[in-house]
Amino acid sequence: MLSDWSYILAVALLGLVSLGTRLSGAVLMAWVTRTPRVEKFLQGMSVSVIAALVASSLVAADLKTFVATGSAIVVAAVSRSVIWAMIAGIIVAATYPQIL
Repeated sequence: MLSDWSYILAVALLGLVSLGTRLSGAVLMAWVTRTPRVEKFLQGMSVSVIAALVASSLVAADLKTFVATGSAIVVAAVSRSVIWAMIAGIIVAATYPQIL
């Protein structure tokens, strides 16, 4: 069994890696010229990360998750807004037992 120090060390290491990647991204972007192509890539990057997280959670999902994700996809297609899609998905997931 792992000791308490192992958990503390793991959390500290994860925090340092997270901080390091965050800072290195800022340092690297200081050297990159912001062209329209780079801007478009950066805007698409955040959406693709969210999509990857959602797709990985759907692997072992229940009906509630599929319904909430489906509603978010519909709202995203209609409104063209990722924020409204996330809000819709959250609302459907939070009210799912009351809907059915």
